[in-house]
Amino acid sequence: MAIATMERLEIVCLRELLPTVTAYLQEQGVVHLEEVPLAVEDAPDYLARVALDGDQRDEAEAMEDLHRMAAEVVPLLTVKPDWTAVNAAAAELGKKSDYELERLVALRARELRSLTRRKLNAQDNIELLEQFRKVIENVVPMLGGRNVAFGKEARAIVLKGDIEAALARLDERRKSELGAESRLVHQKVARNQAVAVLTYPAALNDHAGRILLEEHISAVDPPDSRIVGSGASDVLNKIRETIESNRGHLASVNNGLANFARQYGAEVTALALVLEDKLERFQIVNQFAQSGMVAVVNGWIPADQADALSGRLGREFAGNVTVTKLGVANVDLHQVPTLLRNKGIFKHYEVLLSLFKPPTYGSFDPTVLVAVAFTLFYGFILGDMLYAVVVFVFARWLGKKFGHIEAVRSASKVGTYMAYSGFFFGFLYMELGGDLLQRWFDIHPIWIHRSHDIPTLMLYAILVGCVHVPLSLALGFWFNYKHHHMAHAIEKLALLIGLLSIGLVALNFLKVGFFAASIVSMLGIAGLAVCFVMLIYALGAMGLVMFLEVISLFGNVLSYCRLMALGLAGVIIADLANALGAALPWYIGIPAAALVHTFNIGLSIFSPTLHSLRLNYVEFLPKFYHPEGRSYKPFKKEATW
Repeated sequence: MAIATMERLEIVCLRELLPTVTAYLQEQGVVHLEEVPLAVEDAPDYLARVALDGDQRDEAEAMEDLHRMAAEVVPLLTVKPDWTAVNAAAAELGKKSDYELERLVALRARELRSLTRRKLNAQDNIELLEQFRKVIENVVPMLGGRNVAFGKEARAIVLKGDIEAALARLDERRKSELGAESRLVHQKVARNQAVAVLTYPAALNDHAGRILLEEHISAVDPPDSRIVGSGASDVLNKIRETIESNRGHLASVNNGLANFARQYGAEVTALALVLEDKLERFQIVNQFAQSGMVAVVNGWIPADQADALSGRLGREFAGNVTVTKLGVANVDLHQVPTLLRNKGIFKHYEVLLSLFKPPTYGSFDPTVLVAVAFTLFYGFILGDMLYAVVVFVFARWLGKKFGHIEAVRSASKVGTYMAYSGFFFGFLYMELGGDLLQRWFDIHPIWIHRSHDIPTLMLYAILVGCVHVPLSLALGFWFNYKHHHMAHAIEKLALLIGLLSIGLVALNFLKVGFFAASIVSMLGIAGLAVCFVMLIYALGAMGLVMFLEVISLFGNVLSYCRLMALGLAGVIIADLANALGAALPWYIGIPAAALVHTFNIGLSIFSPTLHSLRLNYVEFLPKFYHPEGRSYKPFKKEATW
């Protein structure tokens, strides 16, 4: 639950050292840079914003073009490179000059684009040949055995739309312009589509082409010169041979692309990252300020790293750089970047709160509370050892496949803890693919049988809500009190008292144990009265409306019944799958049961996740957590060199 203490730094260097200092700060990757204010006491015109000069602008534009060229070809790689190989390649590329990088980008981009063009050309050729083959297969039977040469004395055409009118106009021009030796035969292949073949003397081939062009009719000409002039008897064989030839060529090109990606994919990807890093050094300078002799950089760094960075800068630049701690005393806390520092397994759970802004600096990070509640809720719902193993395997696969993405890596870790929780509760319920343990070995639950003891399961779910919701109100009271927001603190305390009072009244009404005593009812009513008075005191007339919120809070507690309902739905579907498998012959029952279990596993992975998150996002966090902070985003390299 730790938010790192931050320190604000002012880094001053000679103007000519600014590019080198900027590159060094990027390499260190620990300073969250911010815009330097230009106003200096007693010297309003002392500082000016840093701007690139003409040569630097030209260099930045050239770097941008180079980066764009590299970034455009990365998606053309057909084999994704390993991230460790990308980092290794970036380390080597970082030693090269800009000229060497430019030559390398041009070379690799040319090679990759050439291979990709050859691939696209082969695919286009195959597509055109397949279309031509389908048309010819329809028109050859219309020729009645005549052996005409396509592309020289015959044209295959496809007609769409008003077929009859188009055929009538074409036939009229055929008779008047192509002579008695010409023929037009056609066949309807769809409601508004027909194929036809126009035959004519070879000497009139160009004239026939002009007629089709003037009538806006597209001829399906042979896409390969080897087919032009082939007779109807062997044109299909030549088309098939050409298609197979192009498929062989395509396979060869695909193999070449794969080899290129395996050999140079890491280098191409690293080139885009390295060039992006260099480009960012030009883009970031507009946040800096300078005078006639010095340049000024402002930024934030975790306080425990400030002295170390100051020492490294001093050694690297031999005293030509000074670092001053400015402190945070006069800074709006909403402007201080927030760095979360949860330890151990809780670090990975930060991904669950990444949908929101980070907490305001100096406030409270609820990651640990959300981690514990979310994991227990998920396990309570899933509660099946077999399904938990599937969740574990899926989480590990996700991490292995996409682990280079930080958010996915964290989600994968969270998924493994979800699986552990599901296995633990599955052991308590003694559920393995539903009731298989009971069916096969007569093993009964250690804790409760979910499908047989529904009232007890619902009671436990409500008890969870009885802890979770009041805890959120108690936290809301404490943090508002801590920050001297007394009206809000009284409001949260009043709602907590009101919720507990409604709980007492409800337990008294249900005659639950010692809560059946009349004094409990009196305490509940008195608590509601205290709640009402406190709300009026804190909020004035709005307290009347807020008093109704107490009823809503009681509904929030009851909404935790979803923990019972979702788990019950899962176990019923699992038991249904097992019953189905047992009732049918094994060769039908086993596949049917496996299909139902597969569906249930998919449901059990996502549905408990969504509802466990909902209980935290909707019922718990809003009562005390108002994230309005800024994320800590240090200026760093895209690739770890």
